[in-house]
Amino acid sequence: MGRFFNSRFFEGITKVTDILIIGFYFMICSIPLVTIGASATALYYATNKCIFKGRGYTTAFFHSFKENFKQSTLSWLIFIIIFGILSGDIYITRTMVSPDSPFAAASIFFMVLFVLTIVWAIYHFAYIARFSNGFKASFKISAMFMILNFGWSIVLLGEVVVLLLLIYRFPIFLLFSPGMISCAIHPVLERVFRKYMSPEDIKKDQEQY
Repeated sequence: MGRFFNSRFFEGITKVTDILIIGFYFMICSIPLVTIGASATALYYATNKCIFKGRGYTTAFFHSFKENFKQSTLSWLIFIIIFGILSGDIYITRTMVSPDSPFAAASIFFMVLFVLTIVWAIYHFAYIARFSNGFKASFKISAMFMILNFGWSIVLLGEVVVLLLLIYRFPIFLLFSPGMISCAIHPVLERVFRKYMSPEDIKKDQEQY
């Protein structure tokens, strides 16, 4: 019994350490800012493979970072443009439109779109990490996943908000934040992904990881 608990204890310590290391990789590789997309993809890839599947090492992060760099970076640039446009719309409708104007409520609409785009980005980079597909197809499929599984998308958003509030309240968790968020959203995303995978795809995925 003691050996069992010792084994579980050290396994838990190893997992926590791996989460910290993967999160550190994410933060370092995201410093140029333009590489955040590639870092997010690699973060989810390493989380899935190392933390949840228990296969390979945390350096799998760099395998995904290199392999998906072009697609993830171009995707991130597109999301930056979308975020920039929506941010401008929110600013204009909140500061330059009279409160009495019928367009004043448009700021709420743009804020909702902004939040939905964040969720879309989460689906998108996780999708790139898990599946090989074309640039346009990845955008289309990740958007469909978000819309067709809107309930889980709300759960996903709720998890991220709760964790961000926890990190704000206890800054010490900032060191673990990338890995914590990736681990929290992983079960939801995998539940959605598996809905659209054939038995053959699932078997191949299990063999691969």
